[in-house]
Amino acid sequence: MDAAIYNACKLELISIVGVQYVLSSVDELAIYLTEETGTYTGKASLVVFPQNKEQVSAIMRYCNQHSISVTPRGAGTSLAGNAISLNDGIIMILSSMDKILEIDIENHLITVQPGCIVDSLKNYVDSHGLYYPVDPASSGTSMIGGHVMTNAAGPRSYKYGSTKNYVRALELVLSDGTIIQTGTLTEKNSTGYNLTQLIVGSEGSLAIVTSITLGLVKKPPYNNTVLMSFESLEDALNTILLLRNSSVDISAIEFIEREALDLVARYEGQAAIVIEENCAAHLLIELESSSAAAMDQQLSMLAEIMESATYLNIIVADGSEQKELLWRMRKLIGHAVRHYSVYREVDTVVPANKMVSLIQHVKSIGKKYGFKSVCYGHAGNGNIHVNILKDNIDEAQWHNILKNAVGEIFDEVIRLGGSLSGEHGIGILNKEFMSKQFTEVELGLMRGIKKVFDPKSIMNPGKIFPEY
Repeated sequence: MDAAIYNACKLELISIVGVQYVLSSVDELAIYLTEETGTYTGKASLVVFPQNKEQVSAIMRYCNQHSISVTPRGAGTSLAGNAISLNDGIIMILSSMDKILEIDIENHLITVQPGCIVDSLKNYVDSHGLYYPVDPASSGTSMIGGHVMTNAAGPRSYKYGSTKNYVRALELVLSDGTIIQTGTLTEKNSTGYNLTQLIVGSEGSLAIVTSITLGLVKKPPYNNTVLMSFESLEDALNTILLLRNSSVDISAIEFIEREALDLVARYEGQAAIVIEENCAAHLLIELESSSAAAMDQQLSMLAEIMESATYLNIIVADGSEQKELLWRMRKLIGHAVRHYSVYREVDTVVPANKMVSLIQHVKSIGKKYGFKSVCYGHAGNGNIHVNILKDNIDEAQWHNILKNAVGEIFDEVIRLGGSLSGEHGIGILNKEFMSKQFTEVELGLMRGIKKVFDPKSIMNPGKIFPEY
């Protein structure tokens, strides 16, 4: 951005939001040029914090008129470079728009602004006897707008699905500043093209969300957590198929490779549980029920199913404290991996009965290129996070190994009927691999949609499409 355009843009932003909500110094900008993984460092000329939809609209109107790119951003917890600004435009941070606007208990609906922290939303809903089940590891810091833009999921997606299953209606600001409403407040809607769901997962490349209406569910009165250990990865993954075919009311099935919990113990300075010497993997399972008696029945049914499984040990949580301990251990895996080594996470998803083939292939590729991998994730619906660890690999070799290894992993994912991402999105990280999953005709249709919404390509440029 040349000096004249920069100065004019800065003055215009200040006139819209106020001087305290515009950042321009190198030190101030630096905080917002990276994200959770630290993989990328972007660039930008200005950062702006709009306080309401009218300000978002005015900013977009100006930027569209002057062809200035806009990268929308929430908490920066994304994992694929989704919110990294790649040029000298502006970063629009929506954290100030964090209000819960309305809750409709009778219709099980809540309307919130995009900057609302997800755990705050969940706690508020819980206080009204309702439940918002989308619960990724970042829910204590991530914002609901980011969840909408990446179609975030998490452990309970096995039973409850991902963000898209709960988004009823959106208020959007388009690239030219126009404010529109999409969707309805009803559970059913078969009217025209579904613009609401088109926006979910679009990574800020089509429009900016300024309010979100979510459907809610009744909170299950009882839940319990079970941890099972296995001597082999295959035994653990095959047990998932038994669980999927059972009548037990299961809300989450998490696969955790042994090395993941070892890293958590190293990160914490102590082990949360005793791990058997010959243990290769764990399953963390959450059960739900309508009563204490029904939970006892669920556990009895689970015990019957386990008679057909091959496992080492089973721990049934004996109270809320142990349940919290087990889930905290699971949520710390990502932090522990980042603390241990530079890494590359591959957010794979395949049909549940193909997970054994996928992980065997990942381990084979690791031997081929000389890297260690740590695998864990929401295995109940086939979503395995493959973490490739740099460890002691030479810096010059690392990037070549990554490109080849990730490409080969994705080749296997597609061959098995899977997808490049289950919940993290494409962003910068995966865009070069989009042609593995989509034909040029399919990518052309997506580009056409982008062009309709964003004729000047100012909305979060450099994401999703390989050529950007």
